[in-house]
Amino acid sequence: MKQIQKRMQNFVPVLVAAVACCLLLIMQPRTGLAGEVSLALASDTINITTFYNGTTLAASGTVPADADVVIEVSGPRKNVPLKVKGKVAGFLWMNKTDVELENTPAVYMVYTPAGLHDGLEKLGVGYRALVNDIAIEPESADKAFVFAEYVKLMEKAGVYAINKDAISYAPMDNGMKKYTLTLGIPPKMNAGDYTVRVLAVRQGEVVDQAQQNLHIQLTGLPKIIAKLAFEHSLLYGIMAVFIAVATGLIIGMLFKGGGGAH
Repeated sequence: MKQIQKRMQNFVPVLVAAVACCLLLIMQPRTGLAGEVSLALASDTINITTFYNGTTLAASGTVPADADVVIEVSGPRKNVPLKVKGKVAGFLWMNKTDVELENTPAVYMVYTPAGLHDGLEKLGVGYRALVNDIAIEPESADKAFVFAEYVKLMEKAGVYAINKDAISYAPMDNGMKKYTLTLGIPPKMNAGDYTVRVLAVRQGEVVDQAQQNLHIQLTGLPKIIAKLAFEHSLLYGIMAVFIAVATGLIIGMLFKGGGGAH
């Protein structure tokens, strides 16, 4: 019995010290703990209507005052077949090689604040980081060159972009600040599911992240046409021919009898 009491006497100070340490940790001010970065989209669904020509989408959230944010929009992933041109006989440009980029996002856009343009690869975002996640067939092909050329095509289409100085900050209380930006939704960003991801960055490292899904869907006439094309291809083909013929006849009637200059 005396041994048990002695052990209890030795254990009590240890227990008290452990409880005190826990209380100190709880009472410490929180700076950049996980879960402090947030993301909110003005809407998580965009409708493609008859006269749709792209749109914009407001995004905002909060982040610790001593951190920056980087926004990444991506998806859906697919395999992209490409043809690589080259010179034949030293002067004739022709398609020489068939290659395929695997696991390539159809859309990839990055938004950064002022002063945070370099070092994106270390954060796991940007073209240099993206190419590491992509495979190429055949493996002997020059992946870096092919991907760089593919990026140029996608940038012209508006679905790939690195948007610098695109994020603004506003001060808040309790060691937090608010960030805002406007996401560009180009017309060639097709119907599908996309991911909007925000990274909280401090001293060149990602300390927290959050994400939200964005759904783009066809509605109205575009939805009807797409349904006809995929589910009733014969009827869709007949209608396309009929519309083409009718359009030709109408144009012919409108300009019938029109002559050249006199």
